[in-house]
Amino acid sequence: MATSVTLTSPSLSVRIAQTGAEIKSIQEKSTGIEYMWQSDPAYWSGAAPILFPIIGGLKSGHYTFNGKEYSMPSHGLVRKAEWALINSGSTTASFETVSSAETREMYPFDYVLRAHFSLCDNCLAVRYEVRNTGSGTMFFSIGSHPAFNMPFAGGHIEHYYYHFSESETIERNFFGAGLTLNKTAPVFDNSRQIFITRKLFEQAAIILKNPASKEVSIRNSRNSKQIKVITDGMPFLGLWGPPGVQFACIEPWYGVPDNEATDGEFTTKEGIMSLAANDTYETTYRIEII
Repeated sequence: MATSVTLTSPSLSVRIAQTGAEIKSIQEKSTGIEYMWQSDPAYWSGAAPILFPIIGGLKSGHYTFNGKEYSMPSHGLVRKAEWALINSGSTTASFETVSSAETREMYPFDYVLRAHFSLCDNCLAVRYEVRNTGSGTMFFSIGSHPAFNMPFAGGHIEHYYYHFSESETIERNFFGAGLTLNKTAPVFDNSRQIFITRKLFEQAAIILKNPASKEVSIRNSRNSKQIKVITDGMPFLGLWGPPGVQFACIEPWYGVPDNEATDGEFTTKEGIMSLAANDTYETTYRIEII
């Protein structure tokens, strides 16, 4: 059985692992530049995990549904699961993971989750398809966690910045121990840039709620190279990297980590979505290399 799939276009080579259906490499053919973080465990062993059915952590690692308490690891159930490869070609691949007796011990819903990847020249499109195969309403969140090498196009970290497609006036929500904290601070005042420094993430991830922008890119002041993440609108956005910023993440989320003051009730968890029996939810994002 293949452990990964490689997609190719005139501009890019992309490798996706079956474990987690995780993007492990986006390499530009003409320059040899590797844009994805290469999972060095000294900093972080991930690259672009899929987050389902929760984002981040649960308070005390638990939640309650229908009066019963359940435990689930941070970011959910599927990022370390072995997904089935259900379709592949030179520019497309689809993976699937389904609920089981083991997942129902942590998450009492039946589901089919598919991740579809499509490569078109310099753009990788990712589409998630969540199907509720149970008989009742299903509650879930889903998110993406792509991490990009820094600096990816020469120069120093301080030459790089996040650029938002719209002018934003928004606060950051602070994050600690896997939870959102009851602490905020201004991060935008009718502006579009967050400049990346080695100290940017010393207070952990930057969480933004309801940003106006549908596109966020990482750019640099030395040349025109950039990475753009394009969404269909995101209620939450996570920006994160380690101290020193060996990589920088752009994370579109349809859900958010538990707040430190949560009562633990899953159906009223902030950002949680609901899906009726036999219904399907889809969302997409794209990574464009410019």
